[in-house]
Amino acid sequence: MNDPASSRVCAGSLPTVGRMTWKTLAIIFLIALSTRATWGTYRHVTRGDTAPVLEFPDEQQYWMIAESLTSGNGMRDELGFRASRMPLYPATLSVFARFSGGVFPAKIVHWLIGALAATVAASLAAKLFDWRVGCVAGLLVAVDPFLVFSSSLLLTETPFILAMLLLFLALAQLVTVRSPTIPFGKIITVGLLSALCVHLRESSLGLILVALLLVALRRRLDASACKLIGGTLFLVVLTLVPWMLRNDAILGQPVWLTTRGGISLFDGVGPQADGTSDLGDIKAMPEVANLTELQWDDYFMRQATQSIRENPGRILKLALVKIRRMWNPMPNVEKYQSLLVRLIAAAWCVPTFALAIVGGIILLKRRDGVALWCVGLLLLPAMYFTALHSVFVGSIRYRLPAVVMLEILAAVAIVTMWTRYTRV
Repeated sequence: MNDPASSRVCAGSLPTVGRMTWKTLAIIFLIALSTRATWGTYRHVTRGDTAPVLEFPDEQQYWMIAESLTSGNGMRDELGFRASRMPLYPATLSVFARFSGGVFPAKIVHWLIGALAATVAASLAAKLFDWRVGCVAGLLVAVDPFLVFSSSLLLTETPFILAMLLLFLALAQLVTVRSPTIPFGKIITVGLLSALCVHLRESSLGLILVALLLVALRRRLDASACKLIGGTLFLVVLTLVPWMLRNDAILGQPVWLTTRGGISLFDGVGPQADGTSDLGDIKAMPEVANLTELQWDDYFMRQATQSIRENPGRILKLALVKIRRMWNPMPNVEKYQSLLVRLIAAAWCVPTFALAIVGGIILLKRRDGVALWCVGLLLLPAMYFTALHSVFVGSIRYRLPAVVMLEILAAVAIVTMWTRYTRV
């Protein structure tokens, strides 16, 4: 724990690699698991007959697809569509859908994944800075009420956050240390983790590309950086080939990702769009009642792009509404608007976001290249997902992967201020 490098984290020096002991990581894991298990069990025990086991439409759709897989009907959603979701997450849920009451065990696995994410966040912070920042960052992720809440939802947020953190942990050394070459094993690791992110959430493909570009710029576009980009993209495409071939055989067209892009974009920018999601009414539109899955996707894509062309000013105004919804300190969902929930949410978000800004300023004041690249790496998810969901629907759940990184910046601020205070 007494890593000599750690004493330089607040002294205006370069970020240093600190060490997290297994004992420290185990404590963070147990704290994160206990918060998630406590909340999830409480919700399960007290929900009664008035609250559904799966609260949100996306949860219900994922579980429906999982049950379809279990019954031998392949991937089918409520409309019978076969490629509306990436296959990895529903296939994983299908393991639990085989059993009566399988939802609760699936949520237990999500708690474990969320707890692992807290330890990886701690490791990433220690890799970029030192063990003290790692400890604080891990604890922030462990007790974050939004992350604790989402860990009991059967959505891709929790597993995606873990996959993204593992990817950024693999990229961290490439940002902080300019080694002559990038080992082949590192390229394979980054490629496979990138593929995992895409298979969990296809919208992360752009984030991966920007992250790779950041590393390449850090290395001044040397040969190793080009190999990293090429190798990663090759592995991502390679892992998508079976899915594409399956879609080609079933749908008659080589769909590489999903057939959900059109309706998602229409939900965000269509004539009816107000910043919230209204997929239920959109799916019931008579114009699409008799369309095939591919025709459905094409129709909504054409209608969405037409809306953008016809009224770009409205799209810009909608973007501001979506960004506000995405970064709202308090929940947007009406059922979670009680005074207690709003107070807890605001009491957590406002200081955390403020501390993240302070942490970024502290690092930028160091005026060295490494600190600048670290800030860029940590802010990347926030910038990417904010830009993405200024076009698509904005929601608090879409900011969660970015918040984990911001909490590392907040940890930098906390450790810095604490160190200065104790030295007075």
